[in-house]
Amino acid sequence: MNVLLLTVFIGLIFACFFIVLFLYQLADRRYSSSERESLLPLENDDGVTLNNRSSRN
Repeated sequence: MNVLLLTVFIGLIFACFFIVLFLYQLADRRYSSSERESLLPLENDDGVTLNNRSSRN
């Protein structure tokens, strides 16, 4: 019986730990989603849009 109580107690500690980490990640607005993070390398860094490039030529 003691082992069962210890297992439940440790499981609750892990669950609370992961909930706190999840809430911390939700509060951190730097990364909105995995889809957005995967597209970040494709953004233009030079500030020139496609319309501006075509008008230069």
